[in-house]
Amino acid sequence: MISKRVPRLLCAIVLLVMNPILYADDPPLTLNFLPTDATHVSFAFSGVVQNEVGENLGYFFEMQRDENKFHAIAALLDGQNNRVVLLDESEEDVLDIKPYDWHVGRAFLQFNPINDSWIFGLRSQKNKGFNFKVDMLSQTESHPAAQDLTKDVVLLVSQTSRLNGHIKTGKDSKEEFVTAKNSWFRQVWFKKPQDKSYPFTGVLCRFNDGSGFYSVTMPDKNALRGAIAGYSNEQGVPLAMSQFIQVKQAKEGLWHIRVASPNLHLVLSDYIKQSSVVAGFLNKGKNPGFCMLSKNNLGSPPIEISPLAQLKHVQGKS
Repeated sequence: MISKRVPRLLCAIVLLVMNPILYADDPPLTLNFLPTDATHVSFAFSGVVQNEVGENLGYFFEMQRDENKFHAIAALLDGQNNRVVLLDESEEDVLDIKPYDWHVGRAFLQFNPINDSWIFGLRSQKNKGFNFKVDMLSQTESHPAAQDLTKDVVLLVSQTSRLNGHIKTGKDSKEEFVTAKNSWFRQVWFKKPQDKSYPFTGVLCRFNDGSGFYSVTMPDKNALRGAIAGYSNEQGVPLAMSQFIQVKQAKEGLWHIRVASPNLHLVLSDYIKQSSVVAGFLNKGKNPGFCMLSKNNLGSPPIEISPLAQLKHVQGKS
């Protein structure tokens, strides 16, 4: 019996020595995130940042590409004074398209595959601008998962890791450093060029405690799922949530967002409407925060740019 077991033991020792994967000092294998290189794609970021004195600012940034036509819209809103700090919208035909490096008017969006981070913002004009850096992968996930809206349209939504950046709001103001625990990142794209456009609506809400939820709805007869939604706590841990969210504007102008489970009724009373985006603060109720509501038409870029909007305050029943 001993003579048969010794060779097996020696074989096992040799395998342990020869196989470097089993070394205890080796770092775990991680998968790097790479954004799509599709020619029809919509990127969006939204959330709440905090400056050095603890004031909250809501922001959104969206850039859509349809072949060589690019459209960008971005805003930064002050939650204390309910004012628009920065707002810009532009479109451009880009002939020299670089991978993961897009510039549309003042807006810019860049991805660094070495450290899995995005940099986006508005280039300074009249001493006003911002730049944010977002680390893509959070501690609770190794890779964000893509989901098919149709057989040819794909959605990816991820709660990122930390955000840090700088904002400049005028010649008489100093540059401010801002941070956030996380950000919403949304990417919708075509697997291959389509012969029609695909409209979709989106909701990105971030609460002041770092938790939040998202929703994407595609009203297409070929949709595999009519709506996809998700809820995460501040660590990025997913929580149970209804897949259908009701978004409606009341006659007096208030925007209402209702979720069946968890039971949420959110009201946007201070908001801006710029082209296809409505964004503003949740100042009423138990969940203060910031929401971005959007309507996109992937495959069909906007025809004209809207005049820059002003923040609205609406009184009404919540």
